[in-house]
Amino acid sequence: MSGLRERRVADGLAELDRWLCDQVAHGLADAERAPGARWDDAARRLVDAQAGGLAGTVRALAAIPRRPGWPERLLAEYALLRLLVRAHRRCDGLPPALRDSVRARIGFTVARRDVLDAGERVRDLWCAVGCRDSVQEQLTTRRVWLRGRRTGRAALVLSFAPNGAALDDPLGTSAGRGTDTGAGAEIDAELAFYPGAQPLRALVAERYGPPRAAEPEGMSVREFLDEHAAALARDPWTDLWPAVLADVRVGRAGDVWHAVDRVGDALPLRLASPWRLLAVSGGGPVTLAGEWTPHGLRPLTAWQDEEGAVAL
Repeated sequence: MSGLRERRVADGLAELDRWLCDQVAHGLADAERAPGARWDDAARRLVDAQAGGLAGTVRALAAIPRRPGWPERLLAEYALLRLLVRAHRRCDGLPPALRDSVRARIGFTVARRDVLDAGERVRDLWCAVGCRDSVQEQLTTRRVWLRGRRTGRAALVLSFAPNGAALDDPLGTSAGRGTDTGAGAEIDAELAFYPGAQPLRALVAERYGPPRAAEPEGMSVREFLDEHAAALARDPWTDLWPAVLADVRVGRAGDVWHAVDRVGDALPLRLASPWRLLAVSGGGPVTLAGEWTPHGLRPLTAWQDEEGAVAL
């Protein structure tokens, strides 16, 4: 069965490679007028080829906003997909950790038991710095972002549930959380990391004691960008990364809001409305956590002196 799936995936990625070449040959202007079915059809073929990890990535291309700069973004996404296809062809010659990353992006899963038995174990005081729920078709996914106080390590714990069902609480933060999503809680725990060139996703292997409210240590914009650049060098398909910024204020340049640190370095914010963040900060500096994406920082949590952790 494994060998059969390997052949089906290889054939599906070969077809995806031809499809990507066709998209570039036809020109991106043609993509601007194309219906969403163009990407849905390609995604369905990947599901049929048992390369479901790529199906969501391809399907999401149809939702790229057609605003100034969108052709560059679409071309960059095509390039990352083709890089993944080429990497899969050379899997046998890749370093083991990078090979694990490539296979995970395509959709090959690692059993929880294998992660708990053989995954890298890291014990630390883990602070839940942000939480975000997303709904896709009939499944709700919760992303909980963690930062280790001693190691400075980033981690991601995922939970899944059918729409309408309750998500589990793997961190056990319901009794010590700073917000209604658990952000702002810190727990002494040992995590088991999934394999990869840039290990990020993890399972909670052991908990030691109850959670407590805590504020994470933030960094400057430059320190964060250096960290993110190092993560991308290890795994170029890293599309989300947790940011925790210290002493940042909210400012605006033109129509774009930014988080500005003490030396004036700034990151663009990706948010529908700035008013809740402005109300929490009161114009002063805050510790701000969020998801860094190729299109800006999506704020998730801010720490304010009087209220503690506030979900955004």
